[in-house]
Amino acid sequence: MSAARRISPWRRIRARWAYRRALMLRFWGHRLIRREYYQASAAALSSALALAPDFAEAYLVRGLLYWRELQEAALAVADFSAVLRLDASRSEALFYRGMAYQALADYEAAVADLRAALRAAPEAIWWHNAHHQLVTLESILEELPPHRAGGPEKLLPPGTNGLDAPVT
Repeated sequence: MSAARRISPWRRIRARWAYRRALMLRFWGHRLIRREYYQASAAALSSALALAPDFAEAYLVRGLLYWRELQEAALAVADFSAVLRLDASRSEALFYRGMAYQALADYEAAVADLRAALRAAPEAIWWHNAHHQLVTLESILEELPPHRAGGPEKLLPPGTNGLDAPVT
């Protein structure tokens, strides 16, 4: 029996209810420009996911909240990755994960995701935006020297030394 079938219909209804509440809270966060509404929306989405861990759309919306509204790009990457584990055809999750990687200054991962998203969805509404971001990131990769700091090779944005302090 699959995990999807083990979740009772009542739990799915409650998860959907929490998801709808999260959408309403996110709307009010946009309307009132209040961070606490975004945080409450993320908490409601977490409740929905606790009830239905296979709810890909809830991961996608929570990832968007983490990336765009709450500036928690690492959490967003995890949520977009969960979407892709649940449904590999969700090319928008690749695009959004690429953007979250860009926010983390992991330009190589961002480029890989954007390339994959562009190949997967050539007719997507976001295709031109993804293409523009890809071209920009590729030019950044050409200009930045690699930085090795006791781990996997990472590239840093211009003007930083890896310690969140400007280079002087």
